[in-house]
Amino acid sequence: MKTTFSALTRVQAAVVMAAAAVFLVWCVLAVRGGPLEIRNTTPKSDGRMYHSVVQRLHAGEGYYDSLGSELRKGEYASRSVFNWRTPFHLMAVAAMTEPVSRYVLAGLALIASLLAGIATNRGGGLGVLQFIVTMLALSECFIFNQSFNFHLIAEVWAGALITISVGAYAFGWWPAGVGAGIVALFIRELALPYAVVSWLIALRKRNMPELYAWTAGLVGWTVYFLVHAHLAMSHITEHDIVLRVGWIHFGGPRFLVETVRMSLLNALPTWVAAAILPVILLGTAGWATSIGRRVAAVDVGYMAAYSIVGLPVDLYWGAITNPLLAFGLVWSVPALRDLFRALLRSRGPVATIEGGATMRHVGEAAA
Repeated sequence: MKTTFSALTRVQAAVVMAAAAVFLVWCVLAVRGGPLEIRNTTPKSDGRMYHSVVQRLHAGEGYYDSLGSELRKGEYASRSVFNWRTPFHLMAVAAMTEPVSRYVLAGLALIASLLAGIATNRGGGLGVLQFIVTMLALSECFIFNQSFNFHLIAEVWAGALITISVGAYAFGWWPAGVGAGIVALFIRELALPYAVVSWLIALRKRNMPELYAWTAGLVGWTVYFLVHAHLAMSHITEHDIVLRVGWIHFGGPRFLVETVRMSLLNALPTWVAAAILPVILLGTAGWATSIGRRVAAVDVGYMAAYSIVGLPVDLYWGAITNPLLAFGLVWSVPALRDLFRALLRSRGPVATIEGGATMRHVGEAAA
């Protein structure tokens, strides 16, 4: 399991380690500031509110009438268009029925975990371990208890579909990768960073069929979202609650850590997630394959976006990024190993090529 860090000089490795240490300290200090300043004070949880919407859809009521009524009952800030979820997700759940949708989500999560394991294995990593870690990152998809409504949380579906898209690219199945990514975008607009990064990668590779497919999907989604925004605004009244803070919140590392805790880490102290996040990002940066670079670019995009946009109550956003961060957790051990080896190495760096093979040391005589 060679990583990109095996090719670093001692000075470069020291710089990387210093930057990681600074970010780790920043994260740990950020979570010591006490509870987040904004709490969810709505009488209903999001899951229960969306469950009520689905029940009303089953009864034949229109989507925007149902959603608007439940937003107001739940005392949500319904004056904000962004609190009106796009209709595809809940209407699909209503069409499948909730019991069936739970199993469909679990099936998607299982496919995502299998593809993630195979992608890591093809890159020279521990595929079985990746399968297990991704399953844990998507663990909310396998909860069938009626008390839990994760199948009604759009971010959970989007996270599973984005992981499937990444896995499809590991096989070179770009049509499946585009398809899964676009469906994720129609389910939740928070999949937009993934779609944009994938569009840029297709542009850079000059893969014109893939580029056209992503472009068509993005244009179609833009029209869809604008129509949705128009319909949502037409249902907003002067009595709807106004969002008292802006979506631009600059949560920084504190919000990033909280989104990472949208996982099994929620049962552990916050500082554990704060310490793990920099290690995960190091692992992601060290994955020396084209899929690794795709995941790293997407993770950077999301980390940058989440550092600026998002309210402290938007912790469900972590359901989109955590399955991708699971790759970094698996690759963090070989990444740290190669970093320490580079720090202790007295001769030139080792060049790493696609697939994990290595070339001879710089300056080393050929055998």
